[in-house]
Amino acid sequence: MDLNKIFGLFSDEEPKSLKEKSQLIDDILDFKEHPLFWVGMFKKLIQNHKLFNKEIIGFFSILDQELDIDDVEQAGEFVVYNKAFSWIEKIDINNKLHQSSILKFTDNTFLSYLKSSILYFEKFEEYEKCAHLKNIQNIVEKFLN
Repeated sequence: MDLNKIFGLFSDEEPKSLKEKSQLIDDILDFKEHPLFWVGMFKKLIQNHKLFNKEIIGFFSILDQELDIDDVEQAGEFVVYNKAFSWIEKIDINNKLHQSSILKFTDNTFLSYLKSSILYFEKFEEYEKCAHLKNIQNIVEKFLN
């Protein structure tokens, strides 16, 4: 996988041949199976969840004036936290490549997203998810110190 080719997708330059276009698509699909992508998706989804909730609430309030906004917020949180977890659950904390992928995203913001995710899943007693997130949190805290 050539990351330069992937980022080349965002330039104005068109690939010269159908074979090059096909290779770019293959590179993107390969990148989705990389721990950097998984950690990045987790972080991005949690980061954008407030915006997501705001947009969903706005959308549903237009459709139904009697809609319970709290229910919509809870549904939005459910979608975001569970989708974010679906990415980060692929991380194997004992795998060196996975650890280095965590390191690339390590900052205080990522740490706060892990903590907020743990709090979210604790409310529903999903302790297996909490344990996985806590293991990643421990690695992040170790990297930060």
